[in-house]
Amino acid sequence: MTTHYGDIAFTDSVSAVQERYGSRAFYARRALRRPGGGGPDPITPDVRDYLGTRDSCYLATVGETGWPYVQFRGGPPGFLRVLDDHRVGWAEYRGNLQYVSTGNLAHGGRVA
Repeated sequence: MTTHYGDIAFTDSVSAVQERYGSRAFYARRALRRPGGGGPDPITPDVRDYLGTRDSCYLATVGETGWPYVQFRGGPPGFLRVLDDHRVGWAEYRGNLQYVSTGNLAHGGRVA
């Protein structure tokens, strides 16, 4: 488990449900073992290799209404490239010209 995954995913509500169903202690121990540090977790070599073989992915952004928007992206294997330790990029093909993801990123910058 990466440092920031636990910080983002394990909110107080999630931790309470984990406690109720018996998995909280496991994840609390994992959190103690994870490395600290500022900034986002870097893309590891294993993830870099994996992403380089994909022919599709999904892009999730958050709009001004607070709702997520998930969009498919695809191309030939290798269309998805790791640009550096924290960024991926891909060739953008003309779609339906709605620009929902682009607008969401311009507003809030939250992406997964």
